[in-house]
Amino acid sequence: MKTLHGTLWALAMLAAAAPPMTAAANPVTAMPLPASDFANFPMLTNVTMSPDGKHLAASYDVDQDAGTNARFQLVVFDLPSLKVTARLNFPNWRLPGRIVWVSPTRLVVAEAKESGTFDVPRMTGDIIAMNADGSQQRTLYSLAARGTPGASFNMMDMDSGQPSLVGATRRLDGHVYIAVNPLPMNMNEANRVFHRTVLYDVDSVSGYPRQIAQINHGNVEFLVRKGKPLYAITQSVQGYTTVFLAKRRGGWRKAPAGAFGRVFQPLWISAGPGMVYALYSADGGPKQLIRCNLDGSHKQVLAGNAFGSVNRVLWSPRADHRVPIAVTYTATFTNGVPTVDYLRNDKWSAIHKSLMNAFPGEFIGFSGMSAHGGTILLHAYSGSDPGDYALFDTAAMHVRPLMQVMPWFKPGQLATRTPFRFRNRDGMELDGYITFPVGVPHKNLPLVLIPHGGPIGPRDSWAYLSDPQQLAGFLASRGYATLQVNYRGSGGRGVAFQLAGYRQFGTGIQEDLIDGVKWAIRMGYADPQRIAVFGGSFGGYSALMQPILAPKLYKASIDYAGVYNYLDEFNRSDTSHFRLGRTYFDQAVGDKQQAIAISPSTMIDRFNVPVLIMQGGEDPRVVPQNAEQLRGALQAAGKPYEWLWFPHEGHGFTLTPHRIAMFGKVQSFLARWLGPGASAGP
Repeated sequence: MKTLHGTLWALAMLAAAAPPMTAAANPVTAMPLPASDFANFPMLTNVTMSPDGKHLAASYDVDQDAGTNARFQLVVFDLPSLKVTARLNFPNWRLPGRIVWVSPTRLVVAEAKESGTFDVPRMTGDIIAMNADGSQQRTLYSLAARGTPGASFNMMDMDSGQPSLVGATRRLDGHVYIAVNPLPMNMNEANRVFHRTVLYDVDSVSGYPRQIAQINHGNVEFLVRKGKPLYAITQSVQGYTTVFLAKRRGGWRKAPAGAFGRVFQPLWISAGPGMVYALYSADGGPKQLIRCNLDGSHKQVLAGNAFGSVNRVLWSPRADHRVPIAVTYTATFTNGVPTVDYLRNDKWSAIHKSLMNAFPGEFIGFSGMSAHGGTILLHAYSGSDPGDYALFDTAAMHVRPLMQVMPWFKPGQLATRTPFRFRNRDGMELDGYITFPVGVPHKNLPLVLIPHGGPIGPRDSWAYLSDPQQLAGFLASRGYATLQVNYRGSGGRGVAFQLAGYRQFGTGIQEDLIDGVKWAIRMGYADPQRIAVFGGSFGGYSALMQPILAPKLYKASIDYAGVYNYLDEFNRSDTSHFRLGRTYFDQAVGDKQQAIAISPSTMIDRFNVPVLIMQGGEDPRVVPQNAEQLRGALQAAGKPYEWLWFPHEGHGFTLTPHRIAMFGKVQSFLARWLGPGASAGP
C-alpha cells in the first residue's frame, strides 16, 4: 500500500540522488515490467501552484491498491519542502474536479464524481473553500445540502441549480466567480434544458454572494473585467460559439454575425486599452491565437497552423502585463517533440528556450507561475516518460526537482510514442501515434490497432498521461507494436474536422482506421498476418466493426465497453437521458433506423475472429446489455469468445486489481491468437 508521505520522501531521495529531469535512458532489462505499473494511475493529478509560489495543491489518489472504492483527497504542500499543510477528504468515488487559487493562501475546489476511465469526472455541484493550512473551510455551494439544517444562509441567497466554478477574480482577493444554471420548474430530468445562467461574485471566506450578471441562456461561460461581465458565450452541440456583449446599462446584445467567427474562446484581457487574447476560428478550421478589440474588431493573428489548433499557450507573469509568449499546435512536432512557436523575444521566452535546449527530447510546460515570475512550476515529459515536476527559480536560474508523475517507471523502460501522418483513401491527411517495443527492430512486428473513444472530440495524444496511452505502453512492453489513429471526428483540428465524423461512425471513421493499418503494413512495421484491434467505448464499437469491414486484416478483437447495438444507446445510455444528448445522437448518428444499420448486432454473421469482451456491470454510458447481447449472439453461432466482467465497475475499469486482471487477460488472449510479442532478447 502506497502512502503519500512515503512516496514524497522516496521522490525527494530520488531527486537528491539524480535529478529526474533528464533525457538519458538506462539499458532495458530483459524482464517485462509488471502489469501493475501500467494499471496504476498517477497518484497526484491536477497539480496547481499558489500565486505566490509557496504552496502546491493537488488531487491525491489515497489508495489505488485497495480494490474496493476509489478514494481521493485534496492535498496542499508547502514549497519547496513538500511538507503537507492541509488535507480535505472526499467521499468514495468523489475527487477534486477543479482547483482554483483565489489568493496566495486560499483556494476553492469543485467536487467531481469518478465513473470510469473512459468518462470525464462529472461535477457534483459541491464547491468548497479553505486556506492553505486547512483552516476556515466553508462550503460555498452544495446542491445536495440546500434546504437542509446545515445549509448556510449565504448559500440560500443563490439560485437553486447546477453550479460551475468559473474562476478567481483578477485581483486574487479571496473572491471567486460561480455561475449557476437554475433548475427548471416542473420539468423531468429527461427533458431538462437550462434556460438561464446567473453569475455571482462570492466571498470565499464569508460565503456572501453578490449577483453580477444573468442571461436567459443556459450553460453560459462568462468573461469578467473589473468586476463586471464583458462576454457571455454559449456553445452549440457541434461546438460553434455565440457571443453576447454586455450593454452599458445592463442586459445583453448578440454580437453581429461574423464579428467573433464560428469559434471564439477568450483567454485573457490585456492590461492595455481594450484588447483581448482568444482562441479563434473564422470558419470552423483549426483554432488560432488572436488579439482583437473587445468588440471583435481589428483581429491580429498571433499564431496559427493549417493542420492543428493551438493547443497550449505559455504566458508571462501576471504582474508583468501578462502576455502570451509561445504556443504549440495539435499533432505538430519537431524532432519528435511538440513544435514551439515563440511570439516574443523577451526574458520568459529565453527561459523556456533554454530549458527546452537543456532537456532535449522533453517538452517543458509552464504548469504554474508566481505572480511576479520568481518561481515557475515546470512539468517536463515526453513520448516515453510521464514526466517530472520541478521548481525553477528565475533569479538564480536554478531547477529544483519536486516529484515524478509515475516514479515506478525508470528512464528507458517505456516505449517511445512516435507521431506520424498519412493520407486516407480520400486524400485527407490524418495523424496518429505508433509505439514500438523497446530494443527490437521496427519491422514486421505483431500490431494492435487501438481506436480511441468518442468518437467526436477526443483524440489520442503524445504523452503517457491518459488511459489509452498506458494501454499502448503495456502492449509495447509485451512486444506488440500499437497504432493509434486520429480519424475524422477527432478533436484538436477544429470543429469542421469534428463534424466530418458525423454520420460516419460505421463508414468513413472505420475506413480511416483500416487505412492507418494498411499504412503501417506498407511501411514494413506490421506483420500482415499478426494484427489485432483493441478498443474501448466507441473504440470497442470499432473493435467489432473492423473485422466485419476488413475480414482478412485482423486475427483477433478486444471489445472493452464497446457499443454492440446503438438502439441501446438511444434508449438506455445516460447520454439519452438529456435533450442535448438526444440531439447529439440525432445529428451525429441519425434516426433509429440509421442506428440499427450501423450496429454490429445486425452484422454479427460477418464477424469471424475470436473476441475478448470486457465490461463493467454499472456502466451508464455503454450499458451492459451491449456486452450481454454480443455474448449471447456468439454463443448461439458457436463463435469463439472470452469474457471479463466486473459487476461494480463503470465506463472503463478504475480499480487497480481489476485493471491488473484486465492486462493479464489481454496479454494471454493476444499471445493465444497473435503469438508472442517481439523480444529484445537477453
